Amino acid sequence: MNVNNDELKKFLENKIMSLRKELEFYEYLLSIIESGYINSIKGNKGSVEYVKNKRGEILAEIYFTPPIVKFIIKTKITLNKSYLSALSKLLESEKNLNKIDYTIEMDKNDIKEITIKNVESEIIYNKIKTGIQAILERITT
Repeated sequence: MNVNNDELKKFLENKIMSLRKELEFYEYLLSIIESGYINSIKGNKGSVEYVKNKRGEILAEIYFTPPIVKFIIKTKITLNKSYLSALSKLLESEKNLNKIDYTIEMDKNDIKEITIKNVESEIIYNKIKTGIQAILERITT
C-alpha cells in the first residue's frame, strides 16, 4: 500500500485541528460548570447527537447545551452557493423568528463548524437540527 506523505500529513493536521476544537468545547463546558452557571439552568441538560450519511458515516456531531448548539463537521464538506444559500436562509429565518445568533466557520469552501446561540427551546433546536441535517445529507449524496 502506497501512502502519500502529503495526504497523510494533511489528514493528521485536520484530525489534530478537529481534536483541538473538541477539546475547546469540553473546556468551555467545564468553565460553565466551574462558574456555577450550570446550576441556574434547571431542567436543561447537554446532549450529543450525530448527523450521518446513508452509509452510516458521521458527518457532524451536534452538541446542545442550552442555549448553545454547535455542529462540528467531521468530514470534508464543500458548500456550493446553492447549499450555502439554503443554510443561510434557514438560519436567517430562525434569527428573525426566534432571535438566535449564529456563526458559520469555513475553510475556503469547506464548512467546519456552525455555532448557534440563544436556542431557548427544544422545538427551535429540533427545527434547526432537522434543517441543517437535511442540507448536510443532501450535500454528501
